[in-house]
Amino acid sequence: MMASGALSENNPAPGPVCALKRTRMHREAGEVAESIARQQARNAALIGAVAGKLKRLAPRFIATCARGSSDHAATYAKYLFETRMGLAVCSFAPSVASLYATQTDMRAAVFIAISQSGRSPDLISASRLAKTGGACVVAVVNDEASPLASLAHHVVPIGAGPEISVAATKSCVGAMSALYHLCAKWRGDDAMLDALAALPQTLSQAWAADWPQALAALRRVRQALILSRGIGLAGAQEAALKLKETCMIQAEGFSSAEVRHGPMTIVGEEFPVLAIATFDAAQPSIDSVSREFMDCGARVLMAGEPLDAALCLPTPRARDSHLQPLVFLQAFYKFANALSCARGLDPDRPRNLSKVTQTV
Repeated sequence: MMASGALSENNPAPGPVCALKRTRMHREAGEVAESIARQQARNAALIGAVAGKLKRLAPRFIATCARGSSDHAATYAKYLFETRMGLAVCSFAPSVASLYATQTDMRAAVFIAISQSGRSPDLISASRLAKTGGACVVAVVNDEASPLASLAHHVVPIGAGPEISVAATKSCVGAMSALYHLCAKWRGDDAMLDALAALPQTLSQAWAADWPQALAALRRVRQALILSRGIGLAGAQEAALKLKETCMIQAEGFSSAEVRHGPMTIVGEEFPVLAIATFDAAQPSIDSVSREFMDCGARVLMAGEPLDAALCLPTPRARDSHLQPLVFLQAFYKFANALSCARGLDPDRPRNLSKVTQTV
């Protein structure tokens, strides 16, 4: 039996329209490890200075502001700073500033705006209002000459270089890496810095991984559920977006806790579920729900470690579990590019999308 929503055998997917290793997405995602190695070297002193100022500021909370893949980096920041710094992190809605023009009290707050382009009008409006409201604005941005970078108190460069493909890859993982670097310096945590130094090598190993069985399992599906929890939720959200963008699969990313509040009712016989290992306290929850889905007849794929009858997708293990989402995404981006081509699509030219989204 085919997975729910699969293309029928009488209406197969068209042949590939792109050469796998010639897509911009493939080239750019393949640059992640090298890009992050450069980022660490370039940003070390700068991030140390920013972290020193944040220590002296002693903020009461952090607010993040982002959209798209950058918002998944913001989800990552939430779990990172809440678990490692003990600071509450909230997501600020850009429309509060851009549509409702409401001044928010941001005294004693750090406002982290995350963007590849730094040019979306609503993010700029939100950051400007946060600054007026008393926040210390930190821009984590790839374009250091952008308006967002210009108005921020501090700029943390992603340093991914040009990213042409509509699907963000190296800028998303680069934003997460920069946020981890900032957290490590802020804490003064040598173990985190050592784990970060080892990350490029692990990312290279992840890029070498292949998931041919997953390619066969997902080539014809129309829907999928992406599952993780805690620090892994950002990876689930980003993977779901990439399946929509590049593969035209209606994929949704959920926490293994949140999925119990209704969404799991859609999972049945042969329904595809991609579970993402975190190798931390969240793992038993992810395993438990994955087993429930297998009991329902779902087709479960586990990225990271073997689990009962689930299809295991080999994924290297990061030295620090808080870096595992970055390692997963590096392997997943390669897979998403291959799956898009196998479905007869071009991952560089998603339908109805453009590189810079001008939301107001």
